[in-house]
Amino acid sequence: MRKHLAIFIALLTITISSCNYFQPNTVERLTDTLLTKTITFPKQLLHLKGGHFLNIDSLLGSIEGKSKLVSIVDGTCPACIDGQLNRVDSIFRQLKPNHDVELVFILNVSTHDSVYFMRNFQSYIKATGTVLWDNNFNFERENKLFTPDQSLRIFMLNGDNRIVLYGNPLMNPKLLDKYKKMFN
Repeated sequence: MRKHLAIFIALLTITISSCNYFQPNTVERLTDTLLTKTITFPKQLLHLKGGHFLNIDSLLGSIEGKSKLVSIVDGTCPACIDGQLNRVDSIFRQLKPNHDVELVFILNVSTHDSVYFMRNFQSYIKATGTVLWDNNFNFERENKLFTPDQSLRIFMLNGDNRIVLYGNPLMNPKLLDKYKKMFN
């Protein structure tokens, strides 16, 4: 019995150690593909401005060719709105108030939760950056960015909409210096 258990443990250890999923550098290899990835803004997104929805077409023309800091936020979570959207906006506005970097927040709110959000959570948004309403994960789907990893849900785009830096400075304060350099 002990011999079978020892063999089972040995085989399990070999299987786990050979599997890429469990290797510590897997996340690094996956995230490295983000750098230089080109991002698009789907036409299904709406610009949420002052409690009103505007067509995204007019906004896209005004941010085209500019650097952008993009943050994907769960709109059904008041703590996420305040802790991510408002805090990121505040931090980057303090870095350089008159910078040319556009702050763009992708707010994920399902169609079913839209009315509830507008009645109960919309007032939580204090950010001055651009808020884009995404009611069907169109942004993440089109750009193949689905991930629960909060450090991969914020990134900097250059004027050609290519990712040049990613990571959440709220979770890793060392990244804030890198973002500061990008803002200059």
